[in-house]
Amino acid sequence: MDELHSEKHFWSVFFDRFDALMNDAQLMRVYRKFGREVFRRSAALEGLNEFVKANGFKGGRCVEIGTCHGITALILARYFDEVVSIDIAPFPLKHEIAAFLKVKNITFIDVKDNAEKAQVIKALDFDAAFCDGDHAADTETDFALVARCGHVLFHEHWAPQPPVLKLVETLKRKGRVATAGKWAIWDGREQA
Repeated sequence: MDELHSEKHFWSVFFDRFDALMNDAQLMRVYRKFGREVFRRSAALEGLNEFVKANGFKGGRCVEIGTCHGITALILARYFDEVVSIDIAPFPLKHEIAAFLKVKNITFIDVKDNAEKAQVIKALDFDAAFCDGDHAADTETDFALVARCGHVLFHEHWAPQPPVLKLVETLKRKGRVATAGKWAIWDGREQA
């Protein structure tokens, strides 16, 4: 990509994220209280709310793998009765952010490794999942843990994350797949 296109891409992404933040009252409250750093590794400003809404990603309980500061869990909590968010990397601020917003339908669980993550997920009943953990190392294994629900959302569906692209491509044979930007959603509930 030449310098001009690179600069245009940067400003396009910047304004999309800025717009997503400015038009979301809940996220603006988080920004004003906790600052921009809590959004640094979050997918929340990459069109998550719009993609979830457009694809009917909602239900009783959603398992989220990987959350950092819990910003994506906040958005998922708008569409699910309960969100169980599981993360190997502990970010204690997520509890404070959810409490500040008085969001009570998120349970954050920090685990020490993939084995403990698997134990927690195997013990849960859920009707949807969001896979946003370690894409390079855990895409296949994270999906295997949650596939039984038949309704899985993926982040990082783009060229720099070949494991996600490859998995989503295989899922097209096992149900309906919708994509937009870095998002993909698989609905295999009718296949079960």
